[in-house]
Amino acid sequence: MSDPAFSGIPEALATAVRAVDVPHDLRTLFERLAVPLAVEIEAPVEDAPPLALQLLRLAGHGSSLRLVGARTTSSGPRVRFIHGMKDLVLGAGELADGIPALGRRIAQRLLDADEAAGALERFARESPRQEALRRLTRAMLETGSIDRLRTILLIGMTSGLALGFSRAALFVYDEDGRALVGESAIGPADAAEAARARATEWPGLEPRIAEVEATEPRYENFVRTIAVDVTADPRDEIGQALAARGPLLFSRERPVNPALAALEPPREFLVAAIRLRDKVLGIVVADDPYGAAPIDPQAREFIGFLLDTAALASENLRLHESVETLARHDELTGLFNRREFESRMADEQSRAQRLGSQCALLLFDVDYLQRVNLARGHKAGDELLQSVGVLLRSTLRSHDIVARLTGDAFAVLVTDTNHEQVLAIARRVGSLALGMGVSLSAGGSLWPRDNHEMSVLFSEAEAALIDAKRGGRGRAVIDGDEAPMLFTPPGDDDALD
Repeated sequence: MSDPAFSGIPEALATAVRAVDVPHDLRTLFERLAVPLAVEIEAPVEDAPPLALQLLRLAGHGSSLRLVGARTTSSGPRVRFIHGMKDLVLGAGELADGIPALGRRIAQRLLDADEAAGALERFARESPRQEALRRLTRAMLETGSIDRLRTILLIGMTSGLALGFSRAALFVYDEDGRALVGESAIGPADAAEAARARATEWPGLEPRIAEVEATEPRYENFVRTIAVDVTADPRDEIGQALAARGPLLFSRERPVNPALAALEPPREFLVAAIRLRDKVLGIVVADDPYGAAPIDPQAREFIGFLLDTAALASENLRLHESVETLARHDELTGLFNRREFESRMADEQSRAQRLGSQCALLLFDVDYLQRVNLARGHKAGDELLQSVGVLLRSTLRSHDIVARLTGDAFAVLVTDTNHEQVLAIARRVGSLALGMGVSLSAGGSLWPRDNHEMSVLFSEAEAALIDAKRGGRGRAVIDGDEAPMLFTPPGDDDALD
């Protein structure tokens, strides 16, 4: 086999071994045992127990587990662990009992008293971390807010789980994607805050989130003034973290990177990149300038898992936002679609009733769109519709609501308005469109007026639009007006027809 990780594994089992993932709990078991074990594995080609395959994969990837023999068998599976003069043999039944049972059997049968005591001590220290990791992971994956996701991540890094961190800062790329800028941070701003934090017991995740949100973010405010650049120095901590595959621990009198130096970290500090499929989303920096406890080297694994989860949750939020955007917007123009427009019309009705204000509905049709499609192709027609969408967005006020309803039909809900303003808006849109070489027809209606219900706005505006098109197009008819308004190119005098 070409991959050294699978050397010694029969080719008949190799495909199945490649297909399995090693559970985090199994990997952690052998890391926390910290005792070198040898293993011999016999497994059938068909229906090999998942644990046997996972052990084969784990033994080939540099863990404390060393593969000394692997064979196929036509009978039941057999796994033999060897430690010094002791061994432990497991059959199909024991392999089906799961990872916790495997750990107990190894401790009871293979480890001496000192080795077992050391393993128990490491598990006792890691158990709270594993529970915290489960809670933090669940919270990050369930949150619907990117700001809350960042808060949970930083709380996890400074959660008092003997990781050695009291401060954590997050730097993300700016809108241009070129510079890393300070975005979020958690931690004491001075020694007095640090002393109060150390004297306070961990309240749990939700109370801690509330506590962070209610506290003046002095350290975060400082972090937000910092922009991070990577220097040409090969010792630059940010450059090294961007090139590494996991968190890095540094021990230096002063950081090489100027932005890190501005944070004034202690001698020991951690820097890690947040990645999703090899794309860097940001950088985190963690330290404890006010404590004497060293950073636990095993904290890197914990932080690495947190960062991987945060990256996945961030991607989920982005995808959810994209789906929500697609559900509310017209794909071609980026304007609201009809369903979202009608929903916002209902909201505006409630607001107008409450404030006693007036609103208006303007419907615009693109004249002669079919001619453009036939003469120049549908791509040209789509570009024309997109240009009308840009025109409407740039001409209307920010609080007016603009949508593409269907095909060549657009709608504008003009809020907090009156009859004169509606006429001016219709005239300006129609005039600017002519200046682009586009003819529009428009129909409109205002509400409330003459005790009309808002439900009749559409029918009134549609009737007015039909009158405008029948009258020759390139004009607007506002319900209640005696004469239509003919659109003229920019610079010409407005004319009434």
